[in-house]
Amino acid sequence: MYAFWMRAEQFYTYTMPLIVMILLFLAIVFVFAYSYIDPNKPVRKYVTRGFLGLIGLCALYFLWGHLTYNHWVEQNEYITPGIRSYQTILGIRTSEDPSIVKSYRRSDSLKENLLALEMYEAERVTRPFDYTYAGSLENNHYFTYGDEDQYVFTLQGDINWTDSTRELVGLEFSLTDERFADIGFYNEPDIIFDSLSLPESEQKELSDIDTNDALSINDMIGGWNFGRQFY
Repeated sequence: MYAFWMRAEQFYTYTMPLIVMILLFLAIVFVFAYSYIDPNKPVRKYVTRGFLGLIGLCALYFLWGHLTYNHWVEQNEYITPGIRSYQTILGIRTSEDPSIVKSYRRSDSLKENLLALEMYEAERVTRPFDYTYAGSLENNHYFTYGDEDQYVFTLQGDINWTDSTRELVGLEFSLTDERFADIGFYNEPDIIFDSLSLPESEQKELSDIDTNDALSINDMIGGWNFGRQFY
């Protein structure tokens, strides 16, 4: 996978752009040469055939390359600044803006993109969830904690209502080949939230609690990525 990726990336981000630039330069040269060469001389015909032949060879090479490496194009559609720290074109690296990276790493699409990329493998992770469910309001689920349940935090996300299961479910992603980290891919440090399972008997509307100072679940549980929490 890594060797294929490097060959494909070399083709799409270096070889193709370089050939296109050379062809554009030669096209300018051809236009000037065609304009100044005597139409009655055979050299004009040879220059025209040579240039058209070069374009044809390049087109065949591009077609061969795309048929060989098109899987790279499909995979590349899932790569965002939250997955890879930089892009390359003609061998020049362009680092992603840190604020954009932070936004994408909290994106709701991060999990789906990682699942679609073959350089990552996912492992399902669960952990007990011992906080008291206080109810929901619109898309917010509230929980209390503290010795007297005097504090509140909130979660925006899915809850699976079950018979008795009470656990937090997430996916832990890692690179299948550590060499991908050398070319800018993040080796996911956090477990990405998938869902929360709670007993159906606890399901209820929001009780009379003060939610003004409620914390985000991101502040409550470390090592997990809960995506964008807008509360």
